[in-house]
Amino acid sequence: MTGYIVDPEQLRAHASNLEQFKTRFEALKSASANIAQDDEAYGQLCGWISGLLEERHQRQDGLVAYVEENIGLAAESMRAAADAYEQSDHDSSLTFDEITAEIGG
Repeated sequence: MTGYIVDPEQLRAHASNLEQFKTRFEALKSASANIAQDDEAYGQLCGWISGLLEERHQRQDGLVAYVEENIGLAAESMRAAADAYEQSDHDSSLTFDEITAEIGG
């Protein structure tokens, strides 16, 4: 393939940004769990609403967990791609060094 340049460090930086974003989802899950476990989170007047929202809340927790997992997988894949690009560059460099040595350059 030609026509593009990949900087492995930029991939790693983007993976780090994704991991920071994932941390926000972890905080969201934690805050959400605290509200779900608190019968008084909505006050006395609206306390009845917590029962109505519980099913929706559980479904939302599942979605948040799904997104959180996928963000983590994307970050892992970016780090693996960065490693693969570096290894490929290293292997190509060795091949060119061997060819140069064989030609006597």
